[in-house]
Amino acid sequence: MTSASVDDRMTESPEETVEAGMAAKLLGTLIAIGLTAAGLAGLVGVQALLERRDTAILRTIPDVLVTWREPAPGQFWIFLLIMLPPMLLIPGAFGVRGQSLTPVLPPAWRWRMVAIAAAFVAAGVGLEAAVNKPELVVATPFGAAWLRDGKPREHWSWGAATSVGVACAKTSPDDAREGQPALNYDVAFPSGREASLIRDTKHLGPLLARLTPIDQSLRARAVPRFASVDAACLDHFDRGLAPAQRAALRTLLSR
Repeated sequence: MTSASVDDRMTESPEETVEAGMAAKLLGTLIAIGLTAAGLAGLVGVQALLERRDTAILRTIPDVLVTWREPAPGQFWIFLLIMLPPMLLIPGAFGVRGQSLTPVLPPAWRWRMVAIAAAFVAAGVGLEAAVNKPELVVATPFGAAWLRDGKPREHWSWGAATSVGVACAKTSPDDAREGQPALNYDVAFPSGREASLIRDTKHLGPLLARLTPIDQSLRARAVPRFASVDAACLDHFDRGLAPAQRAALRTLLSR
């Protein structure tokens, strides 16, 4: 340290030192929050692009009855990779005490910590875009296919199904929608894959019309079937349906 810098340090008042420390802490906190928010925004942007791509893929597939996206198994780790490094590395380096992995660092090293955290965030967004892509699942009158980047990873005809599970009941206590009526129509395949064909009941009438050909195909092949239907749940979903749609719902849920 030069004599000039020592003299400068000695001429600083305690108030100036406290203010500088508070400003550094605030700056570090804002950088950590901003970097985390940017990473999460990057994830949202990646998902938006993937959804647009999936929509374009669906336009090329004829006779789509039901479709949905299944998240990749590494989603939780991607979130950790984006959220933890900024919060653990940056605030402590700028003087914020608490759950920090870094000591208070001089300015040059602080920005190195920011760069390291930013690299982790960028890696998380990059992995989401290149590796951790959700699968697009498509059900047609002929079977179900799991697609990744538009290419089939797995495909099964309805005749290959090992079982069908249908249910109308209140959700279990460990479900986030505890006590709410829920419909299920799940088709299992030899690989362990399961096509859950009822995923949204907001437009149940049109959905029933799309599921009827699949149900007829499975019944024609005598696929083992398991049903559990609660009368109160069935009455709940009957509301707002036309008579023909009510009959279709009962047929769908019958053994």
